[in-house]
Amino acid sequence: MPTRREFLTAAAACGLAPAAPQESAGPAFRLWYDEPASHWNEALPIGNGRLGAMVFGGVPEERLQINDDTLVSGAPGIDDLPLDVTRRFDEVVALLRQRRFAEASGVITRSWTGRSWQCYQPAGDAFFSLALPGPPQGYSRELLLDEALARAVFHAGEIIFTEECFASFPHRVIAVRFLGSRYGSLSVRARLSSPHPTARVEPLGRTALRLRGRVPGFVLRRTLEWVEKRGEQWKYPELWNADGTRKPGAQQVLYEGEAGRRGTEFELRLALLFHNGMAGIDRGVLAVDGASEAVFLIGSWSAVRNNDLDAEMRAALAASWDTLLRAHREDYQRLFRRCTVDFGASPQSSLPTDERIERFAGGADPALAALYFHYARYLMISGSRPGTEPLNLQGIWNAEVIPPWASGYTLNINTEMNYWLAGPANLPECAEPLLRMVRELSQSGARVARSMYRRPGWVAHHNTTLWRGAWPVDNDAMPSFWPMAAPWLCRHLWEQYEFTQDRALLADIYPILRGAAEFLLAWLIENDEGFLVTPAGNSPENLFVYTDSSGQKRTAGVCMGPTMDLALARDLFTNCITAASLLGVDAEFRARLASTLARLLPYRIGARGQVQEWPEDFEERDPQHRHVSHLYPLHPGMEWNPDDTPGFCDAARRSLELRGDGGTGWSRAWKVCLWARLRDGGRAWSLLARLFEPARTAPGEFRRGGVMPNLLCSHPPFQIDGNFGGAAGILEMLLQSRAVPSRPPLLHLLPALPPALPSGELRGALARGGFEVDIQWSGGQLSQARIRCATPRPCLVRYGSRTIEAAAPVVLSAPDFA
Repeated sequence: MPTRREFLTAAAACGLAPAAPQESAGPAFRLWYDEPASHWNEALPIGNGRLGAMVFGGVPEERLQINDDTLVSGAPGIDDLPLDVTRRFDEVVALLRQRRFAEASGVITRSWTGRSWQCYQPAGDAFFSLALPGPPQGYSRELLLDEALARAVFHAGEIIFTEECFASFPHRVIAVRFLGSRYGSLSVRARLSSPHPTARVEPLGRTALRLRGRVPGFVLRRTLEWVEKRGEQWKYPELWNADGTRKPGAQQVLYEGEAGRRGTEFELRLALLFHNGMAGIDRGVLAVDGASEAVFLIGSWSAVRNNDLDAEMRAALAASWDTLLRAHREDYQRLFRRCTVDFGASPQSSLPTDERIERFAGGADPALAALYFHYARYLMISGSRPGTEPLNLQGIWNAEVIPPWASGYTLNINTEMNYWLAGPANLPECAEPLLRMVRELSQSGARVARSMYRRPGWVAHHNTTLWRGAWPVDNDAMPSFWPMAAPWLCRHLWEQYEFTQDRALLADIYPILRGAAEFLLAWLIENDEGFLVTPAGNSPENLFVYTDSSGQKRTAGVCMGPTMDLALARDLFTNCITAASLLGVDAEFRARLASTLARLLPYRIGARGQVQEWPEDFEERDPQHRHVSHLYPLHPGMEWNPDDTPGFCDAARRSLELRGDGGTGWSRAWKVCLWARLRDGGRAWSLLARLFEPARTAPGEFRRGGVMPNLLCSHPPFQIDGNFGGAAGILEMLLQSRAVPSRPPLLHLLPALPPALPSGELRGALARGGFEVDIQWSGGQLSQARIRCATPRPCLVRYGSRTIEAAAPVVLSAPDFA
């Protein structure tokens, strides 16, 4: 297919106006391309939190790959196993005290790890085939971020064809419109399909189709041989007999009867809203002929949500395209337009997005960073709304039955990173699904704490799913035995309060914070130096090298009191004390937490000047490992900062230098945030530039790190956490905030402004303490800052080396800090 550029000359020669891309959206609010997506990682995502679709912009056949956020293999309780930490607890602790780390890891792997977690599932695909009068030319497709609208335009013969689609949160449907520029020129064939063999398509009246099916009742991410090699057949009675032999028909994916009738039932529905031609259904295909316009709606139902799909579709079908679009825009823009950045334009700004990515190496396209920031906010609004499920590793967009890492909730960085942006980017309501998941997980986690640990409170480990399993998952002790997810998730509960100042929310979340703290208090033990440490933990997901008693070099991942465990304990205990103080409750419990804090093993600085990742100054097996868990106190924690803890910040800087600037996309995003917290804008920007490295190396081939052509972050494969982490890092360069008990919140303006952004504007960012902030700067210097709040109150404001006290709402400029 000729690209738009190739078509311009030919179009001029024959007197046709080319199908120009819409120029109403600026380069910081528009992704666009001059050819259809040939791979999933080139398609464009739309979503309403519940329904997601990847739009390929295909010609002559369009494909929308569709997800429903509640479709996950398995069922509640599928992860349950009779694990009991107490049976071999003394043995493991004794081995660790003797520095027999590998042996202790082996015991934990065999005795304290669980099952493979279940997989997020695709629902199906909607295909739309167009009858064209000639080859398509002058093609362009785009995603307009300010409208949350995907569009494709091209010519065929003398006809201009247009496709537009969006996912409506108010009406709970995906709407797709096709236009032909001449009456009678449009013929469309629409159909539904699904990768699940249980799916069946049937007509529903004369202008609708429905696809009904059931997702797998069981999915094993591992191969059967992997399980058998480890002798773990006992964990999977779906596939193996009690003697370890395979059951007939044992395979990685089981449906319906094979899985004991497990598996969520679902339905996709495709209905014709409007057409001005002829329409009918023949052999599972919904056809429109002789038209110039056809509008289709896609809805979904699942047995988990049990929504009234009939009522939802009736309501949407009673509206017009214009009504649906207007309601969609009003709902979406109410959120999206709260916060924006403007870094100016550049010569590359008019290029297709994939070409801008290819040319960003020099960092001379600051508008691409602004586009990336706005895209992350678009993805947040599109993928996480009140009442929906939280964003998983792939957000809500996944096409595979056995997706990478199950497309689940990995709780040792990735799920949390998905929501780093929500508060600072003024989207606190988009964090509701995460907060609800934490509440639900605290309930299942309380059962695991009692049955597996014989301890109070609640616990969660490396991963969870829609079914809110809190058990350890399969694989080795490192990374799977990691009972520290609850403290990290509790930071998000606390941050929601810090950004919103919602006292009712604080009272609501405090019992969850307290429960996580109760478990940790019971989990900590005294080490040989008299400090309190976790009895067995790992630093996700790194390994260390040590010398055993025979003088041999060995590798392990589990020890007593790794740095991140202690950082999470300090963070949780500190926030729990503050929350209880604000609420005026639990004085004795506060005192217990304070005395425990004083006894935790201190952080240590190693021989290379770095923050030690473990209590001993071990060598890392992978010195440039993607995780930087030991730097949690710097970010996302709030314990370290260059003013109050300069020694630890210097050590954190050294740790980052030793780790290097490579890694997966999300790893680079985390480092952007860390360098910004160290107030090194130049280094933060250089990491952001590394995040923008093109991941596509050849058609359909993608490498580690960087971004896909559709600006989604590459692990590889695609993981959405890097999009949110990178965007959060952009905000960290421009505004940081800290709420400290007994004094007004501190707002730090332009704390890590990179030289690559000499002029710009930030509007509508949210700061801790409930302040909304606008910042303008020029020539690398502050021009003006406007600080707003719902009720007047004081704040501390820092710019450069000067901090002043202000009474918000207030407008400040550089002379105020002289």
